[in-house]
Amino acid sequence: MNVQEIPVAFACQGEALVGIVHVPESPRSRGVLAIVAGGPQYRGGCCRQLVQMARSLSAEGFPVMRFDYRGLGDGAGDYKGFLDIAPDLNAAIDVFLDQAPGVEEVVLWGGCDASSAALIHGPRHPKVKGLILGNPFVHNEATHAKVVVKHYYLQRLKDKSFWKKLFSFRLNPMKALGSALVTVRQANKKTDMNVGQSAATGNAPFPLLMLDGARQFKGRVLLQMSGQSLVSKEFDELLKASPDWQKALKRLDLTRVDFPDADQAFSTIAARNEQIATTLKWLKE
Repeated sequence: MNVQEIPVAFACQGEALVGIVHVPESPRSRGVLAIVAGGPQYRGGCCRQLVQMARSLSAEGFPVMRFDYRGLGDGAGDYKGFLDIAPDLNAAIDVFLDQAPGVEEVVLWGGCDASSAALIHGPRHPKVKGLILGNPFVHNEATHAKVVVKHYYLQRLKDKSFWKKLFSFRLNPMKALGSALVTVRQANKKTDMNVGQSAATGNAPFPLLMLDGARQFKGRVLLQMSGQSLVSKEFDELLKASPDWQKALKRLDLTRVDFPDADQAFSTIAARNEQIATTLKWLKE
């Protein structure tokens, strides 16, 4: 299918943003807005993931927009982090609907803290009917420490290269042991994951804002989880520890797909192709 790739420039609270809209010649009524993960990334995505995803989805008739929000890529202004990009998302959705007027439903796609942003801000926009969440970021010292102990330190003990470094004196055993003990102490800390209050009150931690979004959202959710990602495992650790999260996800129209061999960024060709294939299947349902 022929697809136009239309560059767009638009404003958000006085700052200039840039995006690319992929418009198929026979567009479907469901479109995808890609959110860039924080850090040194831009609308192309890590390993040009967003470019490949946008071209693959639009070739199947789904309009796609990818853009730089304030402070990232070619987006003007200061980078404020994923908690403050609601105005950027709203401005991008307006431009997306203007360039692809046949779109009736918007699906937000994001990985890591971009999926956190989608879950926090997406439920507030009336056009957002779906969320694609890749390895949602829910960092907490206690859960992170548990994941490191379970999935890093234990694996290192089975790794021949670790023992080679140790016995060849390329590793300081006391320093390594000290670091491990600090992590184990953090892992054993009691953390209240059963957060029952509303995130609308006070200065709530961002995982609580995500939980509130999961409670409010009435659309469909595709959860894509990498088997080789500590961020993914930390999210699962949170789910195990929190009845509130379990209840919130149970009431959602949720599809979960696990990619055992994929890393956090789906950086291999095989992982990206598999991720795109499951995304297309879900979008077509």
